[in-house]
Amino acid sequence: MRWIIGFLMGVCICGVANAGEIKAIVNDTPISAYDVESRAKMIMLQQAGQVGKLTPELRKEALDDLVDERIKILEMNKRGIKITQQEVLNALAHLEQQNGMEQGGFKKMLAQNKIPFQTLFSQTEANLGWLRLLQQSGRGIAIDQAEVKAKQEAIRKELSKDALSFAEIVLPTEEEALTVWQRLQDGADFGTMVELHSIADSRMQGGRVMNVTANYYGKNVADILNQMQVGQLSRPIPVKKGYAIILMLNKRAAVKGDTIKVWELAQAIVAPDSIAATLLKQPLKGGCAGFWETVKDDAVPGSLQQGQVAPNQIPSDVAPMLKDAPFKKVIGPVQTPAGDIYFMKCGEQEKRVMPTVDELKMQIESEKMEMISRQILSEIKRDVVVEYK
Repeated sequence: MRWIIGFLMGVCICGVANAGEIKAIVNDTPISAYDVESRAKMIMLQQAGQVGKLTPELRKEALDDLVDERIKILEMNKRGIKITQQEVLNALAHLEQQNGMEQGGFKKMLAQNKIPFQTLFSQTEANLGWLRLLQQSGRGIAIDQAEVKAKQEAIRKELSKDALSFAEIVLPTEEEALTVWQRLQDGADFGTMVELHSIADSRMQGGRVMNVTANYYGKNVADILNQMQVGQLSRPIPVKKGYAIILMLNKRAAVKGDTIKVWELAQAIVAPDSIAATLLKQPLKGGCAGFWETVKDDAVPGSLQQGQVAPNQIPSDVAPMLKDAPFKKVIGPVQTPAGDIYFMKCGEQEKRVMPTVDELKMQIESEKMEMISRQILSEIKRDVVVEYK
């Protein structure tokens, strides 16, 4: 998750050597190694949802971000643009709400990852000020109907294709890939293995490759990806850069209209000899609330879930069972090594996948604002001296 204001985008580095070392000077404003480590940790948390080992590439990205930010701040100060503390807090509170977080959620998350709140506060303050500068630049943004129509057609064309989302770990040799694959089989965290071992560009996104066709690695691997089920982990697969280990995250069938049908689906795994298993084999009252009440004490940790899922996203081994099953009735069991899986279809609704005209206009406006941002930043850089150490 990357926390962004509109279209835009101080930690304790205890034990970090030379934290006070200067990495760059923007005019007369220094950027220290401490600043770079702080921003690098922030970027990793925003992109991957966790903080792990920092790579040279990530530190370079952090330094580039900080240089651009210092240049923006210099221009903001030159134009007398000031952002109040309350404006920053209000923006962060709004982002917490958008991300479904409790009030103060960012501060709690940062503390858990040993990143002081001031790091995010300073980043947000600079982004808000830059957005105000862009709004005052006098460079208007006009959006005509033709642009909206072209955007609609591009999205509709994309939705008309089957798409896969997965996470990958790419290693240079089969031996290394088999070693990592075995560690995953033994319970190692996939995200951690991505950070430590993957040589793919997707490493910066936690290994995630989103909404691509089955031909992503070429035709030879397409059949394997098409056959994989959501949640399935592949053995090492030969690809152009080496050997890939794939964790299938989602499969989306082609969409013909503006909406798709989704189920509100509840599921739980319980031991075959548990009290819950006995009760679930009998008529159950209370719909999904009754389902949750029945399985809550016996469900395998992490297996009790409820959420929206499209019928075409259901794994093929259970899809026929769910397809014609009545709503608010227990479905199952499906026997697995972890226990027996039970399902309940709680409801059904149409979910819009095609953005509305207003949403499309906002996307186009955001893209144009980003273009203007790059133009203005490029112009400002001509008069700024950046010295790298």
